[in-house]
Amino acid sequence: MIALLLFVFASDAGTAVLPTTAAAAPASLREAKLVLADYAKAIGDEKSWKKHKTLRVKREVSVKAMHFTSQEETRVARGGKIFSRSEMPSMGVFQRGSDGHTTWAEDPIGGLRVLKDAEAEDVRIAATWNSEWRLGDVYAKVLSVPPPVPAPAGQAWECVELGKSKGEPSIVCFDSKTHLRVLEKGVQASQGGQVPYVTRFSDWRPIDGVLVWHQEEVTVGPVTMAGHIVEIAFDEHFPATLFSLPKKKK
Repeated sequence: MIALLLFVFASDAGTAVLPTTAAAAPASLREAKLVLADYAKAIGDEKSWKKHKTLRVKREVSVKAMHFTSQEETRVARGGKIFSRSEMPSMGVFQRGSDGHTTWAEDPIGGLRVLKDAEAEDVRIAATWNSEWRLGDVYAKVLSVPPPVPAPAGQAWECVELGKSKGEPSIVCFDSKTHLRVLEKGVQASQGGQVPYVTRFSDWRPIDGVLVWHQEEVTVGPVTMAGHIVEIAFDEHFPATLFSLPKKKK
């Protein structure tokens, strides 16, 4: 779950930047599917969340260099449905969503548009229900790779490259002791190009029997965004129209 404000900055990007692809995994690295299986086990039994049909996550996101705080809210429902909304001071409202068939975005920069290719793939992944337990199936290909950045002193990481059916892969690293996510490195696809990012995860807390990270620090070039979860709610009623492509304003 990358903060929606990353999507905001990606929408305003003007130059495409391709990431450095990780080298092929040496034989000494553990198989990617085993690393992902340990992560799925570490966060808790999926049965705890299988009973739910919808999820709403509210975050507070601060942009350090710009000295402002924004609220971000994401709603997800079974069937590949998602709706995310964020409002930035002096910039307006940024939204994206999918009804399980059509993915779309609406913002002051690009207006209302249907997403395709890598942008649509990013939304599809974000909308996959309970995806943390099945990353090996959500992504087109998984491969064990060395850490893209050095692990802090005293830590050891196991990293997996997650290949997409469209767009550049991302690399996710897990603490070798706790097996929890610690870092993700990749690019955000956007209308203006591909924007490299690095996300660091921390502050894991139990929510309905499952561990969920509550702090994200996302770095996009010189900009650092700090996000933390303020509310998680299950099984609220969402109108079907919430996820559908909005009608164009006249």
